[in-house]
Amino acid sequence: MLGVWSLLTLGLLLGQPEPATRPAPAERFGQVDSAPSYPLVMVVPIGKVAPDLTAFIVESVRRRFYFEVQAAPAVSPAAAAWYAPRKRWRAERLLDQLDGLEAGDAFRVIGLTELPISTTKGEIFDWGIAGLGRLPGKSCVLTAYLFRGLKKKDRPHYLRYLENLVLHELGHTLGLDHCPLDRCIMADAKGNALRAARASSNEFCPRCHAKLQRWLRASEVQGDWKSR
Repeated sequence: MLGVWSLLTLGLLLGQPEPATRPAPAERFGQVDSAPSYPLVMVVPIGKVAPDLTAFIVESVRRRFYFEVQAAPAVSPAAAAWYAPRKRWRAERLLDQLDGLEAGDAFRVIGLTELPISTTKGEIFDWGIAGLGRLPGKSCVLTAYLFRGLKKKDRPHYLRYLENLVLHELGHTLGLDHCPLDRCIMADAKGNALRAARASSNEFCPRCHAKLQRWLRASEVQGDWKSR
């Protein structure tokens, strides 16, 4: 979203064969009832995260993608990620932490937190962000911290914005860069995550939808994009 690590050829990622069956994930993430038939995506709470928020994020990804999505046990944020001068957690270090977890055969790992996170943006060493995803890569991390003012005051929008955020960061891991259309899930927040969330339609535009077609449950583009 607000930070991108590397840009590789999208065709390399989308050209990977989808496995017909998948073994059970590593015991590190607990046991599952049966081996999932779709690529496995794990949602890992980092620090104290409301259980209903974790469940919502799991369901948000599951509704949109042909992925088996499961919640993992919570982990404490890596001590190396703490940036004391600004009292927040470095997102790139949290990604390193997620990459280092014994995730079994997880296709993607989503870190979910309610802590403030940051990364380096241009000449600004510590830039507060809502999320960061490797482009493409295995892991992404997002925080509800920037939307905390809506948690009780406006719960529907709080959840809507977080759904947009997790789909955005997951989109980066699947090879999508930022989109020039403000209404697309993949639009660049340009330093204002709340404004970007308000402007988003919570749908992928036709271009982004086409690039994710093999993973998306919706075979057709959602929403009206003809006049935009």
